[in-house]
Amino acid sequence: MTSKERAESGLRVLLVASLIYSYSYIDAILALLAEGGLAFLGVSWDYLDANQNLGYVCSALVLCLVYGGLLKFIKRNYEERPATLKLRPVSGALQMLLIGLGVGGVSLLWLNFAELIQKSIPALQASYETFNTEMGAFENGDYIWMLLEVSIIGPMVEELLFRGLVFHFVERDTGKEGAAIFISALLFGIWHGIFVQGVYTFLIGLVLGYLYAKTRKLIWPFLVHFVNNFSGTLPPGFDGEYANMLVNLASLICIPVLFILLWRMEKNTKQIEKTLP
Repeated sequence: MTSKERAESGLRVLLVASLIYSYSYIDAILALLAEGGLAFLGVSWDYLDANQNLGYVCSALVLCLVYGGLLKFIKRNYEERPATLKLRPVSGALQMLLIGLGVGGVSLLWLNFAELIQKSIPALQASYETFNTEMGAFENGDYIWMLLEVSIIGPMVEELLFRGLVFHFVERDTGKEGAAIFISALLFGIWHGIFVQGVYTFLIGLVLGYLYAKTRKLIWPFLVHFVNNFSGTLPPGFDGEYANMLVNLASLICIPVLFILLWRMEKNTKQIEKTLP
């Protein structure tokens, strides 16, 4: 590696670190600016205070444009690896539904385990309580803003950042697809900032990174991300104890389906990789 290449690699590492570290600050600033703009347009402060997700939805839309534009610019001078997994729209969407429920089942197992042992580990108990508090904060205000922030626009931003920018920077520097999957997933987990949440988001990140690496399309990991988040934020009238029990049961049933689908995908990609130069 030449001195110029080392310098470029160092700049990419610095850019990745800056993007991840500054995200929460930029997100909060943009949300405040959005609230100010909405108030100027006539939206009452009482409504904005009761619906803080609205400001973050606006912030996420801006970050989607920024990260999407940055990713498009970066890929202009980077020859991306070819896709080794082709998915049809309908069957692919169905597979992402099952995978999304499956990773939700894995998350459920981890959260139940963490709840079971938390009382014997003070640090884990504090992390678990913080996690519950943070999740509860999203439920304030009108459902539509929570839906957009937690299940739609928010996951779009995260996919652009981690399966888009971070993945490409790591793959470009290491030349290894596996390293890009693992490191982007690890940073995805750490970025959430709460240990209890970070464990299962790391595991989910591995699946999301794998799907992007093989298909080279962000739509597939986004759909899994959407299903996983939506299953935990059901709309009013469908979020009762019975509905949540059904979703949890479906998620647990889909855990073996998740591994079967990933195994089949890997088998198909190996066959396609043999035909590549």
